[in-house]
Order: sequence, then structure tokens, then C-alpha cells
Amino acid sequence: MGAVVIASLAWLSGVVSSHTQSHLLSIQTDAAGVLLGEGVSLIQTPLTTAAAVAQASHGDVAAVERSIGTDVGAQPRLFRSFSLWELTARGPVRLMELGQRTPLSASATTFAPVASRIRAPQELTVLHLSSSPLRLDCALEAVGTPTYVVLADVALPLGRHAIVPRSPAFRDLEFALYLGARPRPNRLLEATSPPARGATASVRVPFGTTALDFVASARRPLGGGLLPALPWIVGAVGAALLVAAAITTQWLMRRRQTAELLARENLRLYAEQRSISEVLQDALLPKLLPSVPGIALAARYVPGDSTADIGGDWYDVVRCDDRSFLFAIGDVSGRGVPAASIMASLHYAIRAYAAQGDHAAAILHKLTSLLDVARDGHFATVLLGHVDVPGHRLTLVNAGHLPPLVVSAGGARFVHVAPGAPIGVVEGLRYVPQTVHVAPGASVLAYTDGLVERRGELLDAGMARLQQVVSVVPEAPERLLDRVIQTLTSDAAFDDVALLAMRWTE
Repeated sequence: MGAVVIASLAWLSGVVSSHTQSHLLSIQTDAAGVLLGEGVSLIQTPLTTAAAVAQASHGDVAAVERSIGTDVGAQPRLFRSFSLWELTARGPVRLMELGQRTPLSASATTFAPVASRIRAPQELTVLHLSSSPLRLDCALEAVGTPTYVVLADVALPLGRHAIVPRSPAFRDLEFALYLGARPRPNRLLEATSPPARGATASVRVPFGTTALDFVASARRPLGGGLLPALPWIVGAVGAALLVAAAITTQWLMRRRQTAELLARENLRLYAEQRSISEVLQDALLPKLLPSVPGIALAARYVPGDSTADIGGDWYDVVRCDDRSFLFAIGDVSGRGVPAASIMASLHYAIRAYAAQGDHAAAILHKLTSLLDVARDGHFATVLLGHVDVPGHRLTLVNAGHLPPLVVSAGGARFVHVAPGAPIGVVEGLRYVPQTVHVAPGASVLAYTDGLVERRGELLDAGMARLQQVVSVVPEAPERLLDRVIQTLTSDAAFDDVALLAMRWTE
């Protein structure tokens, strides 16, 4: 009976060791897949931005080169080649080319099949993986007319030899990365030396019109050196059943502590990734507001609940001339990297349209073609305002956003501009501007819904609370925003908040 019990314990220890190793490998592979998915966005975002710049500038080659030129060239840059094409009735026309010329970009004849393979605008189309030489071609079409398409050759590691990232998620892993849904040798993009072998775990990461298959194996025991040796230890010290049971119990307790430590480490890694995403989001917001004579400007961005994902709130101020400027404040529905990506696209599109001299209503009209809630899964509310400083005139155009608040010596009042549909709901909608006169010394406050919305409370209650807070003698924008944030943002605020304040000084 003792021999049977010892043998059973040894066998059970081997099964638990194998299961724990597989479970830890699956957890670490999933964590690596999350980071790999964020890396995929680093490839698509420059191409999306370049296509949007081409559309906004009507094919201005210099503007496109400024937006993506630093990403094209010899390794370690993202792309080895880049070309911009315009699809016309007579066929594709190459407008510019950076880096090495590829077979697909050699002529209009070789590029024509590329255009036919693009299924939808703003969707990364993976075209071709060549083995000799190693090359991965991708294309992306801008939204709007005329139609512009960017074609890029993604830089792949020489000899398909992967450089292991320093992230803990890739530690102790041997892996291979394949293009497509199945790990085929002729679709290999990169691999460690040696590649994944033995027991493996895999995760699929969306990559444009296809996917990446990440296959990983453990380079060494992920639970420590004791885990695979446990069956031998149980057999060696199992002469006495009571001693063997005590050792097994102690081992199970240690394994649970290891699993708890691993879980805490995973939470730390996820928190670190969210911190990085917040830093990237903050980098999209203007660090300094422009200086315009006769008016003082101030802005704030307050993150919401630290346990939530990043949001899509933003603000911006674009100086038109010495007398006037254009301001924008908006909020993309939803949260996470997709919402932040759409926020960046709208943010820079507004800047591009403003730079070419479009007025606020025309800018909102053009934005409707950049976003489709049925296609992208998101919509955006946007408030645009053109400020004539010497004339004390404020011209507003509203796409489903909350009304701004004007604070003067007579109190605070909301400027109720006829709200049009949010961006992404109705394409081609034209918005009606409304001009109001602002008294000397008065202030204007624009904000996103996170400032006034609370769970289980009507929106009118939050707006009345905001109006009560600012219904005092007008003050400097910095002090106004400090008081609003201190009073209205608290632990009850789940959503992010963006605020923009301006005050006439003469």
C-alpha cells in the first residue's frame, strides 16, 4: 500500500507540474500577445496618419513626407519603402516614393492589383510576403475623394532572427511569429534561435486584413527549478507516507504563493502598460496654448477612474492670425486604444483643415467622412469655436457636444447652439454656425461630459451644479479651472475630463 501511495503521489506530482507549466506558459503567451497587439498599432498608425494628411492636403507630397519621413529608411526604422498613389479614372498615379523601390510600386501596372485588393478605407491591407528578399508589403486607403492609397514595405528582421524585447512578458520564452491563421514555414516572419519547440501555446493577434500567429514555448521551467524535479523528490523522500504527504502539502502551498506573486506581477505589468498609454495620450494634447493678444487661455485634462481604460477626450487651440483663433473640444465614444486612435485622427484632421483655411462649419462637415459608427464602432461629439478677439465675437458649431458656459459679471449662462448629429452618425451633414457677443472681461468655459455626468443622476443636475460653481465674479482662466476641477472632479467621476477656458482681457 505504501508503494502504491508513493507511486500515485509521484505520478500526480508529474501531472500537476506539467499542467502548471502549461498554465503559466499560456498566461505569459497571452501577456506577450497583448504587447504584440500594441506593437501592431505602431505599424498602422503612421500609415493612417500619412493617408489622412494626403487626403487633407489634397496630395501635398511635402506634407506627407513630413508626417512619415522619419519612419522610412534603413533599419531600425518601421518601413524600408513608402509610396503614395492617387487612384484616378485613367488609373493609379504615383505621387511620391521614399526608400527602396519594391516590385509592387515599380509602375502603375504593378500597382493596379493592389488597389483592387483593398476592401475598405482606413483598413490595413496585408498584400504580400516575399522570401527572397524578405519583404512584407501593406497598403492603406484614405477616406474621401480623390482617393489616395499609401503602400509600404514593413521592415522585417534580417534572416527572420527575432530580437527578444526586454518586456518581462517575453522573458523565458522561445517563440516564432507567423503571418496568417496557421503556423506555416513559408509564412514565418521572425523567430528566436532556437524557435518554439516542445509544448507550445499560441495566441492570434489581428493584423489588418489578416492576423499574426504567435507560437511560444518555455525556455526553462516557468514555475522554478523545483517544479519538474518534484516527482523525483516525492519518490526519494516518500519512504514514509506521512512525511511524503507533509512535503506535498508544503509544495502546494509554495506553488499557490508563486501563482499569487505571478498574478500580482501581471497586475503590475497591466498597470504599467496603462501608464504608458496615458503618457501617449497626453502627448497628443498640446503642451502650450498659443498666445493671442487680448485674451488669456488655459486648459486641463483630468484622467478618470484609474481602473478604467484610456478615453478619447481632447482639446486644441489653433491660431488663425493676430486677431482670431479656432478652438476644439471633443469626446470619442468608448474607451481604449481604438477610441484614442480615432481621437488622434480627428485631432490632426481638424488641425489640417484649419491650416488650409477652412471655417468651423466646413471642418465639421469634412469630419463626417472620416468616421462611421457602423464601420468603426465609435462616434464623436465635437464643439468648434472661432474667436474674434477684438470684435468680442464667438462663432460656435456643435456636433452633439454639451453647450459652453459664458461667465460674466451678470452671472453664468449656457450658450445653447443648435446641436447637429455627432461625428460618425450622418455622413455629409452640414452644421449651422451661431455667433454670440461676449462682454469685455467675460470668460468662456468648454468641457467634456465627464465633468457633469454622474451615474444614477440626471444630466441637468450636473449642468446646474457646474453653473452654480462658476456663477461668481469672472476670474483668470487658470484659477477658474482650478476651482472647477477641485469642486466637481472626485472619486465619483468615472470618465475623463477635458476643459478649455478663455477670458477677454481687454
